[in-house]
Amino acid sequence: MGNNLKFGIDTITLYSPSYWGLNKWWDFQDPEVISPENFWDKALDTVVEMGAEGLRLSFGPARWRYALKRYGTAEKFQGALQQRGLELAGVLFVEMGTGDMFDPKRQQEIISEVSACADFVKAAGADIIAVSLPHRRMWSDDPPLFVDADYVKGLANLLNRMGYETLKRGVRLALHPKVHGTLFLKRDIDLYMLFTDPLYVNFCPDTSHISFGGSDPIRIIDEHRARVIMTDWKDIRRTVPWHFKIDKDHLVNMHPHYAFVGEGLVDWTGWIKKLREIDYKGWAIVELDATESPIEQTKKAFSFIEKNMSPIYR
Repeated sequence: MGNNLKFGIDTITLYSPSYWGLNKWWDFQDPEVISPENFWDKALDTVVEMGAEGLRLSFGPARWRYALKRYGTAEKFQGALQQRGLELAGVLFVEMGTGDMFDPKRQQEIISEVSACADFVKAAGADIIAVSLPHRRMWSDDPPLFVDADYVKGLANLLNRMGYETLKRGVRLALHPKVHGTLFLKRDIDLYMLFTDPLYVNFCPDTSHISFGGSDPIRIIDEHRARVIMTDWKDIRRTVPWHFKIDKDHLVNMHPHYAFVGEGLVDWTGWIKKLREIDYKGWAIVELDATESPIEQTKKAFSFIEKNMSPIYR
């Protein structure tokens, strides 16, 4: 698709236990199981073999701080990318998934961490941090968590401050929806877009996470087109109940519901037509949360895109 769309992968797509000789998916959360030294070079070579132009760092062994541990500096990490013809697309900032988001001490920790992340991102040649927000609680939890206007306004204040700190460093902040998260349904997205300042907070729509709740990603990017600075391309096999069990196994239990681009329910023709209509230019992050054959499946997704979507976008 020329220079208008750049195709990358999120590093979660690399997390196949069998590919790394691991026993279970949760092993990727333990730095003692797979060290940065054993992960990064193979990971970058794998991204090249997939045919991607770049990658976005996320959680587990692909955290940005583990890239620093392996390569020493952001500049040396960028050098390792450039040697392979790759770029850093950005970082998925996942640190808002733990702790009390309304505790002033925790908020300051988050602001300090996103500021350090922005320094890394800029030095490594990128300018986007996508932010993943906390999960909802189970509907039956006591006390319950109400994702209402008061909750969103409170979190929006923190997000605005985060966006201010990243923008000072030349890095843009973008909200990333997450299935069963506090940014999940269309009404969640509309609320966060309303209460965050568009000068400091942008949007990274994810086709799968939006679709899981029965929302339409095409309508959503149309309504919030001015704030879209990165796009995530992933498919789903089915929608999921809003009351889906949210516990320590939630991520793994969601794996059977995902599909690669072109294999599920997402309207990809409508998606690419809308991106062309709004004149979107930038990263298209093609991903899947779990696959036993990451190289083959990613190549298949890229092939589907080139055959069925590139002619429309051009």
